[in-house]
Amino acid sequence: MSQEINPEETEGMLPEYDFTHGVRGKHHEAYQAGTNVVFLEPDLARVFKDSDSVNLPASVRYVKTGRRGGWWRASKDNGQIHLGWNTVPGDLLLKPDFPKIKQMLKAQGGAAQDFNALRALLDCPSKHVWMTFEDGYMWWCTVRDGATVNPKGESSEEGHFWLFCDRRWSNKSLKGTLLAVADLPGTVTRVAGFRGTVCEPKDWPTVLRIIYDQKDPDATKAAEAREYYKKAVLRTVKRLPPKDFELLIDLILARTGWVRISTLGGKREGSDIEAENLTADEIAFIQVKSSATQKVLNEYVELFKERSDFYSRMIFVVHSPDGDLTPPVDLPTVQLWTGDRVAELVVRLGLGEWVEKRIA
Repeated sequence: MSQEINPEETEGMLPEYDFTHGVRGKHHEAYQAGTNVVFLEPDLARVFKDSDSVNLPASVRYVKTGRRGGWWRASKDNGQIHLGWNTVPGDLLLKPDFPKIKQMLKAQGGAAQDFNALRALLDCPSKHVWMTFEDGYMWWCTVRDGATVNPKGESSEEGHFWLFCDRRWSNKSLKGTLLAVADLPGTVTRVAGFRGTVCEPKDWPTVLRIIYDQKDPDATKAAEAREYYKKAVLRTVKRLPPKDFELLIDLILARTGWVRISTLGGKREGSDIEAENLTADEIAFIQVKSSATQKVLNEYVELFKERSDFYSRMIFVVHSPDGDLTPPVDLPTVQLWTGDRVAELVVRLGLGEWVEKRIA
């Protein structure tokens, strides 16, 4: 075919529309490849900053796989979601007629909740991430559109119909973190109390955030603030006079289950603090120093070994070590608390204000 421009085709065209240097088919391949535009809802946009970071459906649905999870094993093992509604004929599930399904459920005494659940399962279920709770974990998957009717009929092990998974059930995040129920926020786990079959979790953006291993923005800011505070506490701890530092360690021990059995200044030879943990039935040999070298640590370790018949563990505390200190690897009962560890304990045990007042 000739690539020359037909003069008749240019009649009536404005001068600025000049295609004499155009290249035929320049964007053909890109057009053939298509586009994948994802529009983020406001709640999701607060977690995922752009569409490129979203590879899963931007919607979540909670589903129960049978009464008391009776169909969970079949769902998990076969990569499916097993479901009920055995009063709905198979042909209506394969080619959903929603007005007819709604009328049928109503005649059977079914609630609107049943119809809404069935609609979510039959009307493009691929647009949701599906989640449930089983075996102490949160599980999630994605599915393909289209139901499959059980040819054997509903049983205690299998549902009336099922959806096939696209991404199979997983109890791990995309980066491999186990999604134990005990580690999940209550805003996520409370959906397990839902009495129906399908619902949209109220805090579904958090479900997606957890699956993507993304931190909550407010929680991230809080962690950054805590880390900044811990560094400030460390600087303050290093300014404490020796007696105040020793008293601080005494308070930390008391709040972690240790009871002092020797008074400050009236201690056993070589021990600054002697403390007992009644629950663990242990007595600790505790040394508190503002500064110390590896040699000093080694000397106290030898003293601890000599009294191992009396002491169960040794805690060596120093906020400003002279060089790197290393406890003996063959003695796990020897603990080394440097300034970072002390500052962390101060923050976690709520002793920051006490430390502040000591230098105010």
